Amino acid sequence: MTEDFLHYIWHFQSLKPGPWLSTEDEPIKVIHPGFPNHNSGPDFSNARILIAGQLWIGSVEIHIESMDWYRHKHEHDPAYNNVILHVVYKSQETVKTQLGNSLCELSLKGLFDEQLYWRFEQRLNNSTHLACAEVFSSCLDLHKYEMLDRCAVDRMKQRMTRMECLFQELRGDWDALFYHLIAKSLGQKVNKEPMEMLARVVPYQLWRKHVRDSEALMALFLGMSGLLPSSGDAQVKKWRSLFNYLQHKHQLRPLEPSIWKYARMRPHSFPDRRIAQLASLAPELESWFSRIRAGGWQDFKWPALTSFWSYHYRLSKLSSVQLKVEWSKDQINALKINALVPILYFYGMKLNRESLQNRAFEILQSLPPESNKITKGYEQLGLSISSAYDSQACLTWHETYCRPKKCLTCTLGNKLLNA
Repeated sequence: MTEDFLHYIWHFQSLKPGPWLSTEDEPIKVIHPGFPNHNSGPDFSNARILIAGQLWIGSVEIHIESMDWYRHKHEHDPAYNNVILHVVYKSQETVKTQLGNSLCELSLKGLFDEQLYWRFEQRLNNSTHLACAEVFSSCLDLHKYEMLDRCAVDRMKQRMTRMECLFQELRGDWDALFYHLIAKSLGQKVNKEPMEMLARVVPYQLWRKHVRDSEALMALFLGMSGLLPSSGDAQVKKWRSLFNYLQHKHQLRPLEPSIWKYARMRPHSFPDRRIAQLASLAPELESWFSRIRAGGWQDFKWPALTSFWSYHYRLSKLSSVQLKVEWSKDQINALKINALVPILYFYGMKLNRESLQNRAFEILQSLPPESNKITKGYEQLGLSISSAYDSQACLTWHETYCRPKKCLTCTLGNKLLNA
């Protein structure tokens, strides 16, 4: 038995007709089961339940066993003081809130068709990809796009939580926050953590001191990454000499080169080149956030790499073919999706300006969709993905619901359960 399944049958009241009896033999009648709570706190809010003829309005908490209340330490959490009914599968003993109040408890064992659960579990266990793959195409488009909207909002909220932590760490420095987002985005999925580490050891306040000297700036970023070799061609030697001076001047300690990943990557995505792009973009970043805040960001400049990178995919290796030094449309769009749009939304959230938050979603809807293994999987099932808003939502749909098989908390879960 799973909590997700119990949530499902409680939410849709897929139970035998009531009234039912509590574990203390009190008659229970559900007027309204409450609304699912996807944040912290009790599972359902604003429920209306008759207990022994008395109407109670409050929250409902659901567990497999009564003792899960104590395992989750709800007895110490004041957020659970307004729980009016503890719904469980297996009843063990009466539990108490932080205020010391004993909760009315309802055991669902015997109140629903348990074959429904086993059929659902069998379907999940037999699925190799999406559990709903066989019925996905027959689901209403309304439900699919309802799910996309939910996931798009969830993804933005998740990003806002992480950005709030970083914002506090950077002591409210908006320019530094934007720089960190750009660095992380350039690292893509494989090297985002090393790029975040690089942004910390080369903080905004440090590289701004050298922002007018492009050679020193490049030497600083490459040297602090730990990837700058001690020998090489004339350009590498020049960067090495400059970095040795900067390292001594600022008492710097480079990162370990072993943190960077190269496996199964195309040369234009190698960290050496991404770090060089960050260094070349740094002078532009000084004014970018103020322009985003003012709503003018369509004319941003994306400086190309120097000719050195035409034949280097790594600092120490020549390329046999000429490499592009200009920013690709996909790279620019990725930075818009992962840095420019989130900081615009975050700024609107901090200032309580809903118009900026709506503008962030509008920009996502105007950008072309990302193409990857996950989005292609949904498209093969017949889902139309027409913008970055849709592709970003698909990533959260897969990460939050499909991969962990949280089907019963998905809008399409009801279709799967009854298929």
